[in-house]
Amino acid sequence: MEYALADLCKRGLPSLPAIFLVLLTGCAQIPLGAPAPSFENIEKARASRSAPVAVGQFQISPGVSADIDKGLNVRSNTVQSPIDGSFAQYLRQTVITDLQASGLYDAASPATLTGFLTDSSLDVPADTGRAALGARFVLIRAGKTVYEKELKTGATWESSFIGVTAIPAGINQYTTLYHKLVGMLLDDPDYRSANPK
Repeated sequence: MEYALADLCKRGLPSLPAIFLVLLTGCAQIPLGAPAPSFENIEKARASRSAPVAVGQFQISPGVSADIDKGLNVRSNTVQSPIDGSFAQYLRQTVITDLQASGLYDAASPATLTGFLTDSSLDVPADTGRAALGARFVLIRAGKTVYEKELKTGATWESSFIGVTAIPAGINQYTTLYHKLVGMLLDDPDYRSANPK
């Protein structure tokens, strides 16, 4: 059983029953699922009339604790990014996934979008769950910064005393914030005007 559980933690969680097994047996690491395209963001991207962009480096923002990029302690478990163990890289992949799905990703574009993770938190107590995510987005065209802004989003929800209910619900709420943050970028009039088609 110990070998099977350790192997499960290394490979990720392939199913809901596996998540329950992990929570019941106290696995230390729970990876987020791989980013999938957001239909809502695809629509926002297409309606934005923005030009395609390349996506450059995403990293932790200077002056912010590197710990927020590495993992989130949720009761007796640690939630981690499946992409290089970095939430900044998870955000980068979410941006790429949504832009690719909407036809607005171009690795050869003269405009490059970069990002700096400024906030990442998840709290799943027995009463009210809370999650937050923030990043500073920078768009550079021909060596000149044409857009720079920090965007933040968050969520609160009714949590549960029971871990096998509360923890997956909290992880789902936290994961949703990545697409929500990308949607805020696509909705931002300043971003749209800085990157017209």
